[in-house]
Amino acid sequence: MELYNKIKSISSFVSAVSLILMVFVVLLQTFTRFVIFYSLPWSEEASRYLFVIMIVSGFNVAIYNGDMIRISVIDNYIHGRMKKIIDYVKLIISMNVIFIFSYCAYKFIQLGVYQLSPAMQIPLAIIYFIMFVGFLLSFFAVIINGYETMFKVKNIGGE
Repeated sequence: MELYNKIKSISSFVSAVSLILMVFVVLLQTFTRFVIFYSLPWSEEASRYLFVIMIVSGFNVAIYNGDMIRISVIDNYIHGRMKKIIDYVKLIISMNVIFIFSYCAYKFIQLGVYQLSPAMQIPLAIIYFIMFVGFLLSFFAVIINGYETMFKVKNIGGE
């Protein structure tokens, strides 16, 4: 599935770029504060938004790669039908939680249209939209991984 691989690589790239930019902004703020004795008013806000972008895109990459937190007792010692039932329950819970997050992000977009961030003066709807898209991509990844798990199809993404 070509789309699956593209989304996965774009999410990885966005997460890495966000991390690099966030580190750069924090180092720039540290330099200007302690060497030039001037504080950048927008740096804390920019690093916070970059952190959100990094987390949301990194969350997608973790789901795509199957690197989410697991309970090893369940994964290693339960087999057969019980394991399949637990996998179904985990899939349903994951889909519901991500759906709720997506819905809340959508509602925040509606509120954020009227609000500007204090330092950078950008509409908060932009940040909430990024979160919404990230949660939708996470929902897509959970469905793909669930399909792989339930039908024992390996690597739809073709790795």
